[in-house]
Amino acid sequence: MTQNFSLLEVTLKGGWVIGLLALMSLLVLAIVLNRRSYYKKNLKRREDVMDALRAYLGKRNFSEALETAERNGSFLDKIVHAGLAAKTEKNDPAQAMEREAKAQLIMLEQRLPLLATLGSMAPFVGLFGTVLGIIRAFQDLAGANSGGAAVVSQGIAEALFSTAAGLFVAITAVFFFNLFQARLNVAAQEAEIVISEINERLES
Repeated sequence: MTQNFSLLEVTLKGGWVIGLLALMSLLVLAIVLNRRSYYKKNLKRREDVMDALRAYLGKRNFSEALETAERNGSFLDKIVHAGLAAKTEKNDPAQAMEREAKAQLIMLEQRLPLLATLGSMAPFVGLFGTVLGIIRAFQDLAGANSGGAAVVSQGIAEALFSTAAGLFVAITAVFFFNLFQARLNVAAQEAEIVISEINERLES
């Protein structure tokens, strides 16, 4: 006997494991879109940030530089703003910028641990669904009087689909986690360069 079933039918019969993986995939998508939007707004090229400030800093027009940094509002601009504000208040600009850089990096790293967790959990959830599906398939085979492999073919397909779905969620989550983490490593290095450059200009 031939069993005909579509991928949609397999998905719908996948049970709560497929539902959990679907929820995890939606969470991954939401985090990716959120972080992508946040990074696009806050992570600007160091050269662009410094070009906007260099003329004011060269003339030691710190008030204009402060306003420009506040207006632009990127990750690096906020660090520069903290240093210039500390300078006008007779505080240590270096400490202020380092403190602001750490605070901003915490904001940039938000939700990334959840993305990593989803990436590490998804294969195991998929494997668990596969084990349950194979158990169910062999129970169907044991309870059937005839039919042989045709009886368990759909159950095994559902089981293997759980593994595939888990791997898809994991691969997507890990890919974007590594992509975002690499971008944050660059941002941290750029912050160190900007802090050093601003310190030199404020001390000259």
